[in-house]
Amino acid sequence: MPAYEIPGFTRSYEPSADLSASWFKFVKLAGAVIAPVTAVGDAGIGVLQNKPRPKDEGTVALVGNAAFAGTVMVSGVSRVIASKAFAAGVPVFLAADGSVTDVAAGNKSVGVSETASTGAGALVSVLLKPLGALA
Repeated sequence: MPAYEIPGFTRSYEPSADLSASWFKFVKLAGAVIAPVTAVGDAGIGVLQNKPRPKDEGTVALVGNAAFAGTVMVSGVSRVIASKAFAAGVPVFLAADGSVTDVAAGNKSVGVSETASTGAGALVSVLLKPLGALA
């Protein structure tokens, strides 16, 4: 079954840098802006739903321009990049690069997979545990 989404609550944040490589991965707060998850112990707040860039990378910086905002889904079912193969219906945990894995050792639970992962880089559907990586 292909990955799907059932949006819950989303929130827009200014990105700390070009986050196009973090699309469909968990991001964290770095002050008032979002940044990529870079360690298992990071507090992932939700899944990045677009490819935002900072205002200084655009040719025209307009107030409220959606191209600059990062949209983060914090509840619902989101597509998320997997770091390895795993079955549907298992708890998933935050990996060091913001993807998800079924390996719990030292990782933070972020939800339950609703679809199976075929391997690293696969998109899976994850029922998000709201702010799960903070708990």
